[in-house]
Amino acid sequence: MAKASENGRYVELTVRVWYDLGTKRVHLTSNDPDLPKAGIHTNLKPESQADKSARALLAKFGKLPEGVE
Repeated sequence: MAKASENGRYVELTVRVWYDLGTKRVHLTSNDPDLPKAGIHTNLKPESQADKSARALLAKFGKLPEGVE
């Protein structure tokens, strides 16, 4: 469930992050019940700071496929 911040400036929600071998991109999705039916789905631009940070997070938890940097 999405949750409003105490100061009201943003909303927190759970997002799934994964690497897709087919597209060779990091993807983000959320199907939070507070979102419209389609939810959120996007992929990150390769070599962007967001892509690098997401890859580091995936690697930290052992979710980045072997041989992928």
